[in-house]
Amino acid sequence: MITLSDVLDLSAFAAARPRMERELLAIKAARRLSIGAPGSPVTLTFLFENRATCLWQIQEMCRVEGITAPAAVQHEIDTYGPMQTTADSLSATLLVEIEDPVARAAELQALVGLHERVSVALDGGLESRARFDDDQFEERRISSVQFVRFPIDDARRRALADLARRAEMVVDHPAFRAVTALPLALRAALIEDLGS
Repeated sequence: MITLSDVLDLSAFAAARPRMERELLAIKAARRLSIGAPGSPVTLTFLFENRATCLWQIQEMCRVEGITAPAAVQHEIDTYGPMQTTADSLSATLLVEIEDPVARAAELQALVGLHERVSVALDGGLESRARFDDDQFEERRISSVQFVRFPIDDARRRALADLARRAEMVVDHPAFRAVTALPLALRAALIEDLGS
């Protein structure tokens, strides 16, 4: 849980920012998974969030917007704090990346229903189906940025932590089909986040 006392004032953040940014780049690199599908111009990039990534987002919003009033800082905490992984769910920001601006609108339309077609599959027939934020999609197109949670119970946590067992991100949408193994470094980072 992120509290007001965790958020540096603007001058302290300015001094610490270069070091924090270097640390954050390593944290994000370990928690990023990008997947493509044959023939698709779309790349789906999952950035799994933890306390450090959410605190950084809060600090950056305060810096960019010049936010100093405690109530306004608390608003940023209330907005971004809940995005972190918890003991019972993995949390990710999903970026729907489409380089071709001409194709972007059509591809986002074609991906309607994606929120029902993403899961983490684990050995033993275990699956964690993604839960998307209901406020982020429309009937006619999806947003290129999505907030996603994957529920994790004890059995799924054990399966994820057993690096000898299979763990895959599965996207089974008519416009985008892909299965990608979760790298061992990512799995280790996710287990660490689930335990913190």
